[in-house]
Amino acid sequence: MTTLLSVEQLMTWFDTPEGQVRAVDGVDFQIQRGETLALLGESGCGKSISALSLVNLVPAPAGRIVAGRVVLEGRDLRGLSEYAFRRVRGKRIGMIFQEPQSALNPVLTIGEQVGEALSGVRSAPSARQRVIELLKSVGIADPEKRYGEYPHQLSGGMKQRAMIAMAIAAEPELLIADEPTTALDVTIQAQILGLLRNLQQRTHMAMLLITHDLGVVAQMADRVAVMYAGQIVEVSPRKEFFTEPHHPYSRKLFRSVPGHGKRGGALEVIAGSVPDLRKEFSGCRFAPRCTQAWEACYAKVPRWIALDGHGVRCHLFDDAERRDTQASPAAVAPAVLVGGAPQLGEEPLLLVRDLKVHFPITRGVLQRVAGYVRAVDGVSLAIGAGRTLALVGESGCGKTTVGKGILQLIRPSAGSVIYDGQELTGISSSKMRALRRQCQVVFQDPYSSLNPRMQVGAILEEGMRAQHLGTRDEREAHIVKLLLRVGLPPDARQRYPHEFSGGQRQRISIARALAVDPRLIVCDEPTSALDVSVQAQILNLLKELQDSLALSYLFITHNISVVEYLAHEVAVMYLGRIIERGAVEEVFAAPRHPYTQALLAAVPRLDSERSREVIRMAQGDMPSPSNPPSGCHFHPRCSQAMPECRVRYPEVANFSDTHSAACHLYPKGPGN
Repeated sequence: MTTLLSVEQLMTWFDTPEGQVRAVDGVDFQIQRGETLALLGESGCGKSISALSLVNLVPAPAGRIVAGRVVLEGRDLRGLSEYAFRRVRGKRIGMIFQEPQSALNPVLTIGEQVGEALSGVRSAPSARQRVIELLKSVGIADPEKRYGEYPHQLSGGMKQRAMIAMAIAAEPELLIADEPTTALDVTIQAQILGLLRNLQQRTHMAMLLITHDLGVVAQMADRVAVMYAGQIVEVSPRKEFFTEPHHPYSRKLFRSVPGHGKRGGALEVIAGSVPDLRKEFSGCRFAPRCTQAWEACYAKVPRWIALDGHGVRCHLFDDAERRDTQASPAAVAPAVLVGGAPQLGEEPLLLVRDLKVHFPITRGVLQRVAGYVRAVDGVSLAIGAGRTLALVGESGCGKTTVGKGILQLIRPSAGSVIYDGQELTGISSSKMRALRRQCQVVFQDPYSSLNPRMQVGAILEEGMRAQHLGTRDEREAHIVKLLLRVGLPPDARQRYPHEFSGGQRQRISIARALAVDPRLIVCDEPTSALDVSVQAQILNLLKELQDSLALSYLFITHNISVVEYLAHEVAVMYLGRIIERGAVEEVFAAPRHPYTQALLAAVPRLDSERSREVIRMAQGDMPSPSNPPSGCHFHPRCSQAMPECRVRYPEVANFSDTHSAACHLYPKGPGN
């Protein structure tokens, strides 16, 4: 392979009232033509700033590149004028930004924005057709219609797919992908990863993949670089990295990953947080959080140690510094923690029966109802005290609407929602307000759910004040305690949401939900924006609160490993209906519905032996909930569909007292 991009001693600093923040502090790496280099690390380590530095998009005037070289095929990009750099961005280097909501232009249509990358490459008619092809290739249904729509008309997942279409439009030589699949469910993630992989094979494109999903790294990367506190601390080929990571930080990242084998116990977390990058470092930056640190780690900055195909910045591998007792790194052996789940009581805390949420479609001058969007079309579920029910399914299947319907944030069209013996459907606003303390929600997008004009302390106090809880001093003490529990310093209460990373904003959202001591929390993708170490902290926190307070969770997620670790039961949802449910062990060990099988098969796995397998997924796009297919809603995408599937919706087949599925493959399941 030939070197496409070489980064040498890159340094990007930010000027703040408190001092200079050395966000990127001497970074070196290379990317070969056609390879994928994955960049791992916690929020605040400098991954995204490194990516922005490569394309000269560091936010000015506070941020600036102070040193280093970015060499693309022998040409130092740092010497280019802004005008010359515009010929590099998009055409030679494409970029998928982490937050499509803020990266997309709200006054331009999706077609116009994707087409900008093709300007000067294709004529207008051919460019339009190419844009439509791109939108279709990234899994956007009805691309001709979406071409003329604006970003606010698209869901979060669809905005992310449009961003990916923009980045790959001109088939760049290097694609920088900053968390490209964070907002996507597993089937769309599988489509996107397959698309990027195929594009690489066809064009020999290189990729810098920034992600916190180790499964995606195992699936996509050729080499892995681990970043901590502004520096690269380890670089390794993918196979060796997953077999034997060297740096203590890398090994702790692995041990933070949730999974079925760790059910019943706490996940290992990395104590403390990423250090303040305004200070001078006299030793190893990871030493205060490292369980293998000794005197030399605090007194001397570790040098880069080149091993056989591997590189690491650690005194453990420096013959001149290493102690005899730490001559070799400890093997990666995540502890298997076994524990029993609490049993469901006779009376569930939450009981939902045949819940429906239909949105009218109006047309004409008189706005007459011409149809309905059946977002939720007959959902029944139960959650006991101290239990977690995970609700999984693709974007657009109605999961979030179920949560909002349960909390009466959206009034249901039909059905019953009984909380602690009290019917919520049709309850007055004043009575529901009194119940808000017991029923809270963590929204999916912390960027839009936190008031940008309020400091964090005021955001956390707002709910307590509305419920008349405690004195001002008591609320202040509670806020400090909440921030510490979710891994944020007490002085965070005096800052605004925009001053935090995406993962930190999500922790603030969780703290806000916990502020009023609820009994039921609807968690809508609460860990989707978090790296694995912070995710472990949050999952441990949620589990600890559940064990001590008998909290109940409706956990909406597309992260199967989180479901395996945290949930007691799982319900799989498709096009407004639950098509399979049961205990997590039963459903994941023997999924019965073809859709559930497709979801589980699409999940990237950590085990290196399977990491290069082709991901199997459900074909086609989810139909519109305003016009669902006749019969079984899944039959147009099902490889096992029978004639009966096109005519009649299947009845529920029971496989045990807790496991059932609605599928014609099981017309007379056990127990029926």
